[in-house]
Amino acid sequence: MTLAEAALALMPMHLHVDAAGQILSAGPTLRRLVGDAATFEAAFEVVGQTPTGPLLRLAHAERVFLRTRTQPAQILRGRAIGLPDGGLVLNLGLGIGLVEAIRGFDLTDRDFAPADLAMEFLFLHEANSAMTQELSRANRRLEDARSRAEAEAFTDPLTGLYNRRGLHLSFEALRQGTLHAVPQHFALVVMDLDHFKALNDSRGHAAGDAMLRHVADGLQAITRGIDTLSRTGGDEFVLLLPGLCDPAALEAMGRRIIAQVERPVEIAGEICRVSASLGVAISSRYAGVDWDRMEAEADAALYAAKYAGRGCTRIAGGEEREGS
Repeated sequence: MTLAEAALALMPMHLHVDAAGQILSAGPTLRRLVGDAATFEAAFEVVGQTPTGPLLRLAHAERVFLRTRTQPAQILRGRAIGLPDGGLVLNLGLGIGLVEAIRGFDLTDRDFAPADLAMEFLFLHEANSAMTQELSRANRRLEDARSRAEAEAFTDPLTGLYNRRGLHLSFEALRQGTLHAVPQHFALVVMDLDHFKALNDSRGHAAGDAMLRHVADGLQAITRGIDTLSRTGGDEFVLLLPGLCDPAALEAMGRRIIAQVERPVEIAGEICRVSASLGVAISSRYAGVDWDRMEAEADAALYAAKYAGRGCTRIAGGEEREGS
C-alpha cells in the first residue's frame, strides 16, 4: 500500500476524483451518503457555485460546501487539494448536519475516523437535549404548581367558587372599569341561606356542606360566565354581576336565584330544603365605588329582605337616599 493509499484509507469521508470528475475512490462512510454515483457531478452540487467547471475552482478553495444529490438537505463541508494530474482529493465532514446524518444513515462510531469526535459531539448534543427537555418539564411542573397555588389562594375549597380574596380581586377589576371612559357598572349581591342553621344542626355538618355545594352548583347553572360567584364564609354568598344595573332585571334575577336555591335536594336519603334572602347594591348609584360602602349597603338590604319575611330581594338605594 502506498503512502497515498494509506492516507485515503484513514479518511472514511474522503473523495478522490480525476481531472474529468470521475470518482476514483470514496471513503466507506461517504459512499453510504452518496450511493454508487460514478462522477462528482452525479454525486454533488457545489453550494454557491455554478455547475460549470467546479473542480478547477475547488482546487483553490480553503473550504468547500457540497450538497449531496441523494439527500439535498445534507450539506457536507471540507477541504479540497488539487493534484498535479488535475484531479482532486477532498476530505469532507458532516458539519452542522452531523446529528441528522447519524440518525438518517444509521451511522456508528465505526463510520468515523478514530480521531473524529463526531460521536462525542453527538453524545453532548443528546445530553444537552435531554437536559433541556428535563428543564422544560420542570418548568411546566413549577408553572402548574404556581397556577394551582394561585387557584387555591382565591378559591373556596368546599364549593369551588371564589373566596373573599378572589372576590375582592374581581371587585377591584370592576371598580377600575368604572373609572375609565367607558364605565362597566355592576351589581353587588349579598345572599344568605334561610333555614340553613336548622339543617346544619339537625342533619349534621356533612349535610350542610352538601347543601352548600348544591347551592353553588345552582348559582353556576343560572349565571353568566362573566359573573363572579363567591362563598365568603358560612352560608353567605356574594355575587358580582357586570352590566346588570337595572332594578327590574335584578329583581327578576333575584327571583331566579331564590327559585333555584329553594329546589329540594336529596341528601343522605332525605329531602332537604333551604331558601335565600338577597341584598343588592348597584355601583352606578355611587359617585365613588367603594367596597366597604357597597358591601355595607348590600348587607343592610339583605337584613331588610330577612325582616320582610325572607326568600326575597331588596335593593339598596345608594346615594339616591341622600336628600330623599
